[in-house]
Amino acid sequence: MFSSKKAVLATLLVAGTVLSACGSSSNASSSATTAASKASTTTTAAPLTNITIALPVAEPVQSPVYLAQQEGYFKKQGLNVKIVVLAGDVIVNSALVSNSVQFTSVNAVSLLTAVSKGIPLQMACMEYNGPEWAMAVTNQLATSAHLSSSSTPQQVLSALKGDKVAVVGGAAAAPGIMLNGLLQHYGIPKSALTIFAVNSSAALVTALQHNEVQAIFDTQPIPASAQQDGAGKVVFDTTEISSLAAVPWEGILGAKSYLSANPTIVKGVCKAIAQADNYLISNPSGATSALQSTFSKLSPSLLKSAITSYKWASSAQMTSSQWTNGLAALESFHLLSKPVSSSVLSSSYTLSDLPPAS
Repeated sequence: MFSSKKAVLATLLVAGTVLSACGSSSNASSSATTAASKASTTTTAAPLTNITIALPVAEPVQSPVYLAQQEGYFKKQGLNVKIVVLAGDVIVNSALVSNSVQFTSVNAVSLLTAVSKGIPLQMACMEYNGPEWAMAVTNQLATSAHLSSSSTPQQVLSALKGDKVAVVGGAAAAPGIMLNGLLQHYGIPKSALTIFAVNSSAALVTALQHNEVQAIFDTQPIPASAQQDGAGKVVFDTTEISSLAAVPWEGILGAKSYLSANPTIVKGVCKAIAQADNYLISNPSGATSALQSTFSKLSPSLLKSAITSYKWASSAQMTSSQWTNGLAALESFHLLSKPVSSSVLSSSYTLSDLPPAS
């Protein structure tokens, strides 16, 4: 939201059937044989529709897209999907507007910021609700400040006064913005801690292991990985904050012109994402096994930890009230650089392409 493997382009042609030809009774057997031969060679079903989905990262946070591809949900909707990873919102937005790619997966803050700038994008269906960042602190700090997984975000942030917290990209990147927003929300001065920039998630764990920082803040499974390696303890997760957990956060979007001109394709993509979301909710163990080859660098336990940490949207659903309440939460946690008007909010999403709720 707010990095790169290419999926293999697969094109399937599905054999169709034709009406058998009729013949005289004396040639019935011969006619049947001829008809069967024609049926196997002369007619095929319509080819799959080719589309490209651009992702900001190739990580478990994008499990619905990868799972829909791996389990054949896109193909069942008549879609041949190519997945690419494009770093940066500006690049993705340009690719959407130019129709170089047809869809992307992005968070609400990026979407609302783009639409506020006049970029005609629109969310069609949801992948998961609520921003999901977790914090792990050193074992020493956890002991001295009596921090545990039951500690509140305010307790943890108050205990970090004067300490360094490592995030990928620094204060201007998504986790840094979230961290500063939390400080403001709980009335803690920004100067209470130092946001230390690193260039990769792997560097976060290394910094914590070497006591270069006292905490790290990132999406799962990185904090859980630090805990598994004995480098620290996970002490809070933003999904614990009820008002944030209800925000429609990450979803599938495209250029408004493309969505309105291709409703069948959009509905097909959303149906596939809905199937993937429901699979992740109902069978996280099965989803972990299915996605293990995609995220081969993660152990099964870490991958499952990541999958179960996200609040996947049942049947890819979202509502207007969810967006209205979500905007209030985003503003409360200072995640938007300027106020978003009601017209910008209403034009940022559409409910017309949502699949039936199960």
